[in-house]
Amino acid sequence: MRLLVLGGTRFLGRGVVQAALDAGDSVTTFSRGESGPPPAGATALHGDRSRPDGLAALAAGEWDVVVDTSGYVPKVVGRSAKLLADRVGHYVFVSSINAYPGWPAEPVTPDSPTHECEPDAGPDDGAFDLERYGAYKVGSERAVDQFFAGRSTHVRAGSIVGPHDDTGRLTWWIRRIGRGGEVLVPGDPEHTLRLVDARDLGAWCVHCGRTGVTGAYPATGPADQVSYGELFAACRAATGSAATFTWVAEDFLDQHGVQGWTELPQWISSADSPAVWATDTTAAEQAGLTCRPMAETIADTAAWLDTAGVVDLAPHRRANAPGLDPGKEATLLAAWHAR
Repeated sequence: MRLLVLGGTRFLGRGVVQAALDAGDSVTTFSRGESGPPPAGATALHGDRSRPDGLAALAAGEWDVVVDTSGYVPKVVGRSAKLLADRVGHYVFVSSINAYPGWPAEPVTPDSPTHECEPDAGPDDGAFDLERYGAYKVGSERAVDQFFAGRSTHVRAGSIVGPHDDTGRLTWWIRRIGRGGEVLVPGDPEHTLRLVDARDLGAWCVHCGRTGVTGAYPATGPADQVSYGELFAACRAATGSAATFTWVAEDFLDQHGVQGWTELPQWISSADSPAVWATDTTAAEQAGLTCRPMAETIADTAAWLDTAGVVDLAPHRRANAPGLDPGKEATLLAAWHAR
């Protein structure tokens, strides 16, 4: 198969490229060239898709499938889809669980309503807008379908983890637990969450393109995939740490203003987000999505961190790096023990 990846040098994009290369596919990537090269074996093209004249490198060529891992603004995504419509067979667009306005307060199913957004929304310069992230993802899906109706897949991804993670959500926990000592961990160790390895999600994107899967799918880890207790224990095992865990109740964290998802990554208070992990992935699994054990993901990510050094966080994803300040952690632990 001839595969074009819009992106392909960071995190999920690398997972897509590597899965295709491992299957013997011919892979071309298109990126700005600012995040390093794609995995060895791929052909790299460069341009800035946010510019109206930035797609010149894609003016010629034919591919069986395009996987778009870097589309955030409908107007920008629409330009790419229009340019490729007659030269690509199938379009796989990486959308987001944020496409559902009810999430994370309400459970997500394939039939949950999505945001309303026009397919030509967004500024001409393609500037990222965090406040409209979910709506823009829906508009981008619609922009794709203007030109790829009946031959597109929309992958509404949840929390993505694994090697080459530039979000810091799981990698912060691996590093914090790896440092050892008493670690503040949130809530209930039996509570389950759903994460998806970028390599598994990338392989599924390739599968969707290869087999012509159509439609939109909530796509994250399976039900009862891993508990918080198992997640943190796997971080300890992967790092060889002697860390001890102090489980701190959610209401205490809420009372002390601890910010979920940022100060304590992969956690958010159930008072605000009771359905954050309540996503029905049955349809995606029936369409071929499979996920490896989370302990394997954590071990591989820890091994990558040992060789990766400092990992730059994607600037469009958050203003501040995730993680609890050590001084604040110590203060919270002292208060918890003295309560």
